[in-house]
Amino acid sequence: MNTSSVNSLDLGLLGLAALAWVVVGLAALLVRFFGRDEMFTGLPPGLIPPDPATAPRERVRSASREYDGEIAVAFSPPAGLTPGLVGTVIDGSVDSRDITATLVDLAVRGHLTITAVPADQEANPARKRFAKRPEGEVPKVDWVIGHPTGTPRDELAPFEQSLIQGVLGGAESVRMSQLGDSGLQALRHTQAGFYADVMARGWYKRHPRKSGGWGCLPIGAGVLLAVLMAMAGRSIQAYIAAVIALGAGIALSRVTRGRSPRTAEGTAVRIQALGFKKYLATAEAGQFSFEEAAGIFSRYLPYAMVFGVAQHWAKVFGDVANLAQVEGASMSAFDLTWFDVIDLGTDVLWWDSLDGSLDVLSGLGDGLGAAAEGLGSVAEGLGDFMGSLDFLDGIGDGCDIGGCLDF
Repeated sequence: MNTSSVNSLDLGLLGLAALAWVVVGLAALLVRFFGRDEMFTGLPPGLIPPDPATAPRERVRSASREYDGEIAVAFSPPAGLTPGLVGTVIDGSVDSRDITATLVDLAVRGHLTITAVPADQEANPARKRFAKRPEGEVPKVDWVIGHPTGTPRDELAPFEQSLIQGVLGGAESVRMSQLGDSGLQALRHTQAGFYADVMARGWYKRHPRKSGGWGCLPIGAGVLLAVLMAMAGRSIQAYIAAVIALGAGIALSRVTRGRSPRTAEGTAVRIQALGFKKYLATAEAGQFSFEEAAGIFSRYLPYAMVFGVAQHWAKVFGDVANLAQVEGASMSAFDLTWFDVIDLGTDVLWWDSLDGSLDVLSGLGDGLGAAAEGLGSVAEGLGDFMGSLDFLDGIGDGCDIGGCLDF
C-alpha cells in the first residue's frame, strides 16, 4: 500500500468522489423543483375550476414543497369527503389516526357502536406482528366495536362495508385488542384503499408515498464504487475517496425519497381541508347556539380527530352545553348513542375528577360540570383509541396488498 505520495490515480479517484457529490447536489435541486406540488394559475387558493383537466397550473412558489400561504376559514369539510380521505390528502399518508377517525365516522353515521371497557384481556398474538407499542406496555382501556341497534343514517361505500365486515368478521362485536389476522388485514386493505382513492380522484399522479426515488440503488452503487476505488488505489487517498463515494450514494438515496407531489386538484382540496381545520381549531363557544352545537358536534368530531384538535372541539361544546343547561336544555340533543363507557370507574385516563362508574349518556346530563367534563373525556378517550391502533403506523404503504397498483 502506497502512503508516501499522491499519484494521478489517487487524484482521479478523489475527483470522481467529488463528482459523485456534484450529482447529489444536482439531484437535490431537481427534486426540489419537480417535487413541488402544483397549483391552479390565477385562482384563489383552494378553488377548483369547472374544467380542471385543461386549466393552467404551475408549481407552488414557497419555501416548502407545498402551499404554505394564507388559508381562508372553511365552515364545513370539503364536499363529499370522509375524514379518512381528508387526512390522507393533508399529509399524503394514511396512519392510525385516519383509520380510527373512519371507524368513529361510521359510528356517528349509525353503522357501528364504540364502547370503552377495561383492558382485562391479553391482546391477540396476531397484533404483535403489526404493533409498534413497546412490549410490556399494557393499555388501560380497550374498545369494543359492535353492530348498532338503530337505523343507519346513510349508505355505506364499498370500502366501508368491507372494513366493517373485516373487523367484525360476522360477530356482533369485537374487542380491538382481540382483532386477529383477518381484522388487522381489513385495516390494511382500508389503508391501501385510501391511497388508491386519492390517486383515482387525481390528487396525486403517483402513490403518495412513492416519490419516484430509486430505493436502495444509489446505496448499492455507492458501495460498488467505493469497493472499486479501494481496490484500484490501495492507498489512504483511495480509501478516503471510497468513503466519500459511499456517503454520496447514501445521500442520493435520501434526497430522492419523500412524498410524491400533489396535482393542482390535490393542492386545492388540501387547502380546503386546512381551512376547515382552522375553523375547528379556533372555534369558540360564543359562536354557537345550543341547537347548532348539538347538530354538528358528533358529525365534525371525526374530522377534528384527523386534524389533531378533538380536545379543543370537545371543550368548546362542553362550554356550550354548560351554558345551555342553565336554560334547561337537554344533553340528549347531542346524540352520543354511538359511544359508551362501561365500568372504567376512576381511571385517570378518563374521568379524572369524576368519581364512580359513569355512563356517558346519562352522566352528561348530571350537572354543569359533568357536561363539560364528560364531553372533554369523550375526546380524551378517543385519543387513546387512536393509540390503541398504533400498529397501523408500521404497516408501510400497503403495496404488498395492492395499494401501489397505480404506481
